[in-house]
Amino acid sequence: MKKLNILGLLILVVALIIGNTTNGNAQVLPKFGLKGGLNYAAFNNVDDVEYRPGILIGAFAEINIPASPMSVQPEVLYAQYGSDIEGSDASFKLNYIQVPVLLKFNFQSLAATPNVYFGPYTNFLINSEIANDAGSIDLEENTKNSTFGVIIGAGIDLSKFQFGVRYTAGLTNAFDDSFNDEAKNGAFALTVGVSL
Repeated sequence: MKKLNILGLLILVVALIIGNTTNGNAQVLPKFGLKGGLNYAAFNNVDDVEYRPGILIGAFAEINIPASPMSVQPEVLYAQYGSDIEGSDASFKLNYIQVPVLLKFNFQSLAATPNVYFGPYTNFLINSEIANDAGSIDLEENTKNSTFGVIIGAGIDLSKFQFGVRYTAGLTNAFDDSFNDEAKNGAFALTVGVSL
């Protein structure tokens, strides 16, 4: 319940920001869209782990900053993190609701709009486990309910479509210190978005 309250509060804040932007500048209307992609995640600062493939999927808004080539892009995503354990069939599986707020710099061109972006994110834990072919062990009691980090990426916008590549770097530990005091989430992602 606490996780849902925090997520609801963040969505309300984003909605208020969007509402104030549109009321103050009628010509600056936000774009809304859907986004999905492949996430290749592995813990940073941990030995003997390999990238775990997963997905990310969710929604975004893009709010242009008047008289500038920049925009702000808040997102709400379901994102799969964790790591495969080298030399075994076991994997750490951590799934989150991720809320990034990205500052996007757009390079204008004729047919397409290349861009770079960066910004902070917060992850809210949905579930955490270690699993192999024989079954799984729940790790939620050992996993932090929220983590923070930064995203840096680049992409290209073509008409209603967004294509991007990003790296997510966790700045806080994924687990409680008593379980593992060094594991931070990290992931490369390929994303595709479409404006509605």
